[in-house]
Amino acid sequence: MPQSRGVVGRGAGTGVSAAPPPISVAPLPSRRPELVVLDLDGTCLDIRDQSLHPRIRDAVRATVCGGTTVVIASGRMYRSALPHARDLQVVTPLVCYQGAVVRAMPREGDALVDGVPLGELLFEDALSPPVALDALAAARRGGWHRQAYQDERLLCEEDRPEAHMYARIAQVPITFVPDMERLLREGSTKFVCVVDGSPAVDECEAAMRSALGDAARVTRSLPQFVEVTNPNASKGRALRRLCERLGVSLADAVAVGDAPNDADMLAAAGYAVAVEGAPQSLLDVADATCPKPADAGVALVLERLGLG
Repeated sequence: MPQSRGVVGRGAGTGVSAAPPPISVAPLPSRRPELVVLDLDGTCLDIRDQSLHPRIRDAVRATVCGGTTVVIASGRMYRSALPHARDLQVVTPLVCYQGAVVRAMPREGDALVDGVPLGELLFEDALSPPVALDALAAARRGGWHRQAYQDERLLCEEDRPEAHMYARIAQVPITFVPDMERLLREGSTKFVCVVDGSPAVDECEAAMRSALGDAARVTRSLPQFVEVTNPNASKGRALRRLCERLGVSLADAVAVGDAPNDADMLAAAGYAVAVEGAPQSLLDVADATCPKPADAGVALVLERLGLG
């Protein structure tokens, strides 16, 4: 697997980074893909209103119906990703929390959280208590909105607009607590700062990286979400583990994503597609680009691959 694909001339040696070709004209995999892994926000869902283009819905459903495994890999909580997976008729385990959690789709009799069924937990790489507490301390010093996650619940210690913005996007309720420090002594699935606007969000990301170092992985999902996870947690690692469990070679996997948190997932897959406007870190590991969700880019990918 080449570490960098988005280079002018494809090995021409110029070293000049550029976007790979559109999926409509890009070279395709030599074999029919066995698995497709899709990010949600900014890839399948329009980040402006979290809407799903009907053509994407139809193409993903057709891909599943045709026998190709479809995996959803999202930064979202399981309970937040689940309705979208069901709408797309995905049956494969969900990669959630930036890869920190992989859960099966729910079955009858599974435990409920606030009425939401939780499928079997297959893998988890949560933040350790010391790192979660360090993240909390750094966020408090910066005055940024912060939130933690335990047992599929969104925890906030301050009632701020950023909390409600996140809850609206994720479509999950907020559990307000008087002091997160006590709870984080038990760790957290991940930790997120929501900072609306640059340069403040860039300052937050830099401060979290400085405070946590190699003890955590700091990345972005949406532009205003600074996400902190276990350093072993990533979409790429989760994809590797899931492919091994399913008996699918990574070489036969296709990945589609749009944000920095998707980079290692695209790098791991045998064929990678970055959404137009993606950062250079994604373009460097992509074989092709596709239009944004409003223009049904994922549908075009699946149709071009002969799956949708």
